[in-house]
Formats: sequence, C-alpha cells, structure tokens
Amino acid sequence: MVHMTNHEDDTMEIIPIPCLYDNYAYLIVNEQSREAAIVDLPEAWPVMREIAERELTLTAVLCTHHHHDHIGGIDDLLDEYGPIPVFGFHEDTKRIPHLTELVQDNDQFEVCGTTARVLHTPGHTTTSVVFQIEEHLFVGDTLFGAGCGRLFEGTPAQMVRSLDRIAGSSRESRIYFGHEYTELNLRFAAEVDPTNPAVGVRRKEVAEMRAKGVPSAPSTLAEELATNPFLRIEDAAIIEELQAGQQLSDTDRVSVFAALREKRNHFS
Repeated sequence: MVHMTNHEDDTMEIIPIPCLYDNYAYLIVNEQSREAAIVDLPEAWPVMREIAERELTLTAVLCTHHHHDHIGGIDDLLDEYGPIPVFGFHEDTKRIPHLTELVQDNDQFEVCGTTARVLHTPGHTTTSVVFQIEEHLFVGDTLFGAGCGRLFEGTPAQMVRSLDRIAGSSRESRIYFGHEYTELNLRFAAEVDPTNPAVGVRRKEVAEMRAKGVPSAPSTLAEELATNPFLRIEDAAIIEELQAGQQLSDTDRVSVFAALREKRNHFS
C-alpha cells in the first residue's frame, strides 16, 4: 500500500489489487471522504471485495487502454454499483464499454479530491494513456517494471516519444504498471545490460519481494532509469551488446529501441 498527500492535505492511499494471472488494478482511496477510484479493471470481484471490506464509495473508473485484460470487469462492476463515470481516451468509445468521460492529451479532471492529468502515450496501442496524479503515474502497459509494452498498434518512434514523456517526470515519481513482469524483465535487462550493477541489486530485491507475495509495483522512476533498458537506449553498453549480436545497424534512438523490443519479443 502507498500513501500520498494532495495539496489540500487529504491523505490518499493507493492499493495494488492482483487480478487474473498477472494483472494489477489500482484502487485510489481518499481516506477522509472514503471515496475511491479504480485504475484499470481486469476483473470486478477482487476490487468489489476490497471496496466492501473498506466501506468505500466508488466514484470513478480510469482506463489506460482498451485491452480486455484491463477493462474486462467493467460490466460486472456497473451491474453491482450502477452508473459510475468511466474515463478513457476519446478515440476509444467503440473499444471501451460504458465510456462516459472522454479525455484527451493534457486534460485534467478531479478524482477522489485531487487532480488527475492525462498523458497520451501511443505505442502499446494508439490510444494508450497515462494518468498522472501528483507524483504517481498509472502507466498501464506502456511501461513495466524494467520493461515496456509490446507494440500492438503503435510504432517504435511513437513508443520512444511516449517513454520520453514518462522519463521527463520527477525521478521520485511512483510507477504503477499493469502486469507483474518485473522478474522476467530484469532477467532480460541482465542479458542486454550485463555490466550494470543496479540490475543485479534490483533483481535480488524483487526476488525477495515476490517470494513473500509482495507486488513489485510501484517502482520509482529513478529505479526504472537505472535498470530499465528501454529507458536506457542511449547507453553505450546496451548498444554494444546489440551490435555484438548483429541485431543493430543504425544507432539512433529509435533503431536501438526497435532492436531491443524485437529481442525482448523472443525472450523467455
């Protein structure tokens, strides 16, 4: 659980809720008003159980993108609670059911007594968004712990720009990602960035957390900048590793990212 305080000094709590096989939903709770919002909803029942146990009032659903493993619980949730505002990118009206609040890049809106800002981050999908609430970034499948999402709709150039936007945030920003892939991603990071001691340190820390059943989310942007190869595409050691494997000809940032993403696609 993570606590945060907004500018009005209302204490907020963010609760990662494991769903499906390896997804996360995130429950944002205003501890004073007992209002709550949910970011992504792979399935409804784990979230509804948390809301009931904490005696919360659900006031919003925030959708980072349209993939079913992030919105599959909306129908059941609305059946239980009735009409609730559902926020998502304005071009996803046909792909996210019950979407009522259409947002665009840099829009701001209130959620649980604080302000959320929308960052349009195409790459994983063309309509992916990040919700920024103070120094908390709900990134969906754009960024993962030590990794990034596959390019199902966007281009490498789009994803590089999207990751650059995230990387431009405060280094203290907390990163809430959509899947528990961190251990595997760190194993990949150790292969493509073998001389980086920070990767080894984080691998040990994450392995201990997961052995105890503790989510690896949230991470911090500082951790990602130090260990996530997709945020380190200008690093000479990574470029040399890709060149040694004959997986890279050009060394511009987009080419390095594309080669790294392709290599990760076939890593297991």
